[in-house]
Amino acid sequence: MAIELIRLMKKAAHMDITLIAGKKGLSNMVSWVHMVETKEASTFLEGGEIAFTTGIGLSSSLSIMELIEQIYKNGASGVVLNTGPFLEKIPQKVIAFGDSHDFPVFSVPWKIHIAEIMRIFCYAITKSEQANMEIASALKNAIFFPKQEELYVVPLSQHGFSKNWNYYVCVICIKQSDKDTISQDRLETIGQNLDNHLRHRRYKKFAIFNNENQLIAITGNYTETLMDNFSISIQEYLSRYLKKTEHLSISIGKSTRSVRCLYKSYQQACSIQNFLEHKKNSPNLLSYSNMGIYKLLLGIENRDIMEEYYEKTITPLITYDQKNNSDLSQVLWCYLKNDGSVKATADELFVHRNTINYKLNRAAEILNLNMSSLDVRLQLTLGFMLQDLL
Repeated sequence: MAIELIRLMKKAAHMDITLIAGKKGLSNMVSWVHMVETKEASTFLEGGEIAFTTGIGLSSSLSIMELIEQIYKNGASGVVLNTGPFLEKIPQKVIAFGDSHDFPVFSVPWKIHIAEIMRIFCYAITKSEQANMEIASALKNAIFFPKQEELYVVPLSQHGFSKNWNYYVCVICIKQSDKDTISQDRLETIGQNLDNHLRHRRYKKFAIFNNENQLIAITGNYTETLMDNFSISIQEYLSRYLKKTEHLSISIGKSTRSVRCLYKSYQQACSIQNFLEHKKNSPNLLSYSNMGIYKLLLGIENRDIMEEYYEKTITPLITYDQKNNSDLSQVLWCYLKNDGSVKATADELFVHRNTINYKLNRAAEILNLNMSSLDVRLQLTLGFMLQDLL
């Protein structure tokens, strides 16, 4: 977790700390603090830190300009220069570098104890992380323990989240090429980096947390347009960040009427994940608002009803295919999607029309149904659509 640099600096406004370059980078996110006096020390930066230096490590072989370049290269969010006996003044080229790279450079006089500034920063970062964890925990409780409002209504209100806002649930699944789930450590790292990225993009009122093999992102009081932008930002960032062997799918449930309905949006997002997994050539980002007729099926809260309908429509055919290594259900679904056209079905599956007719007749026999009936075709279509969601 991280905190915006400009917010961090406000915490130390009384410490005579002055911004001298890189004003446009004040929105950078800061994850921690680090003392950096040498090139070697700069390699310990992991990205997102605010670096401090007194200049004690400078020599004829290492100028302050070279040190600043190394700190920037290793991903720091900014640097604080302690002017005094080891660094009498800050060269103009350091200021020019900060401005040209939107890399904030601050100065603080020697009389100020930088250890105190570092303490203030560490405390602010820790408190910010604690608040984010409490928000995430409360939203997680709202999903999995919706009837126990004491677990989430009050904690959320303490952090500025209203129980009467609308909320969206975004479920993010990442799998390896062989469809194995990634490790929990890897998933946690991805979640932390994604959180920092979204906060850097100035998104507010959201939380990201792990749940088993999922990342769950929840937003509060977002318009549909803002939610679209938020989900696209997730998609674009992870598409760049993930390894080539890691595959991404993102699903978004319906906007809720209040935090009490959060579990419904989560269930819808999970059903959409099942849909993405079953459908070939499916997009890696899909929201409830773009589900078409599937939205009606997602609105069925009683899963037993869905499973019963599925079992009474196409399950006998699925079972027959599994036992006989046949493809009758595939042919039937293709036929239904092609509006009952045998020719279009044959063309799509690259087989003769007679083969399609034979398989459709065989499917009709197994299901004991009249395929020429529009009502029957509609029932079967709904059965196959439920298969995509279950």
